[in-house]
Amino acid sequence: MERELQLQCHVADIIEKNYCIDKSTFVLLVYDSRCLLSRMMKSAYENVILGYTHEMIDFDLMKEEDFLKRLEVLPVHSLVILVESGSFRTTKHRLRADLFQAGHSVIEHARLDHTQDSEIGNYIDALRYDTPYYVQMCEKISGLLVGKKEIVVESVGGLRFTIDSEYEEGIKNTGDFSGQKYASAGFPIGEIFTEAKQLDALNGTLVVFGFPGKDHHTQFVEPFEVEVVRGKLVRHTGPAGFQEMITMIQTDEPGEVQLREIGFGLNRGLGFEKRITEPTGFERFAGMHFSLGLKHDMYRKKISRKVLQKFHVDMFCLVERVTIGGVVVFEKGKYVE
Repeated sequence: MERELQLQCHVADIIEKNYCIDKSTFVLLVYDSRCLLSRMMKSAYENVILGYTHEMIDFDLMKEEDFLKRLEVLPVHSLVILVESGSFRTTKHRLRADLFQAGHSVIEHARLDHTQDSEIGNYIDALRYDTPYYVQMCEKISGLLVGKKEIVVESVGGLRFTIDSEYEEGIKNTGDFSGQKYASAGFPIGEIFTEAKQLDALNGTLVVFGFPGKDHHTQFVEPFEVEVVRGKLVRHTGPAGFQEMITMIQTDEPGEVQLREIGFGLNRGLGFEKRITEPTGFERFAGMHFSLGLKHDMYRKKISRKVLQKFHVDMFCLVERVTIGGVVVFEKGKYVE
């Protein structure tokens, strides 16, 4: 019961503190009941939205044409909450994107069935309102990344990974929507990511403890080494499942495996020992991740469209210390405020 009350408190904070809606806002809760976590999320939101004009729809019990007609007549600037065991789709796009384009605010909890029942407590902790901290750390990190700076990632055994470059503008995921007409986010949140302007400026060795497999579930494994030379993965000591992902990338992209995204996860509810198997949520864990493959929608223009950009596979890294321009930003399992 304590866990359910904690979850209800967290989703109330999302609605009231992140989305800041007033009682005149119409709220639509779209859910399914395919897994334990989706049922818990539905129940928590159901209790919170009782004080608002609202409607609830079980996605699995409504015909698609009827559902689309219902969305067409939503009151302007509604808040739509999506509680999805998988990923609701009604067009070629994600439903969240369609709703945002129509002028609605959206809260999305996707792929809930990827989180194991034993990890539900971690998922709930990851929903705790921490936006002021996220904003603070994003400001610090983005400020340090201005101009040409060296990022140094230190791992166990004296291993080092360096990036000596200028950086693309950081993309922040803080839950602070002030100044925005509509709000939209997939939860859990808490991250800032960027990319080196010079993709060949990444060199050294990282220690990896997790990565998504072909089934889009994170494989948590014994930590292993990934060696990078001039932005390309050249060696690893990982398991067969990791090599399977490398081979998949090499088969469809131009031979070499490129590192792109530099991710600073800020969510203090997730970490090396506090895991969820769903990779998009887990990439917000308090630590660092890097992507493999040429695909990155936010920085797509950097690489010619003539080059096939198909894969974006995150590696979750076990790091001991991170500095930017000589300033320590991460140490002993947490960010330095």
